[in-house]
Amino acid sequence: MHKVSEMILAVGGDLLRHVASAEEMQVRLHLVVTAWNMSLYPEQKRKRMVKRFIDAQRPHAPGLDALQTLEWEIRRILQQKERLFPAVKERVAFAEALQTDNDKYLVRAYFTSGNEQ
Repeated sequence: MHKVSEMILAVGGDLLRHVASAEEMQVRLHLVVTAWNMSLYPEQKRKRMVKRFIDAQRPHAPGLDALQTLEWEIRRILQQKERLFPAVKERVAFAEALQTDNDKYLVRAYFTSGNEQ
């Protein structure tokens, strides 16, 4: 069994590898957790959830390209989660990135049971 944080890093891929700040890392980590939790629903509901999420981001996005990139990234994370961890059906309740050096982070993540695995 993998640790929750290891699974989050695996499905996040490059999105979590190249960040400019601790705030950016936390925002990206939140996106990965959101997509992970969406992956736990049936396909039709998942599609509606992605659409609602993108619609909610519309007022904050600098443009249509940013929204399209965000949607592409969410769908990529959903596919990665299903490909790498299809049997894991637990919801991620919490994830945080602790900066340990200029560009290095320690990620902690917990399932709803509260135990990091």
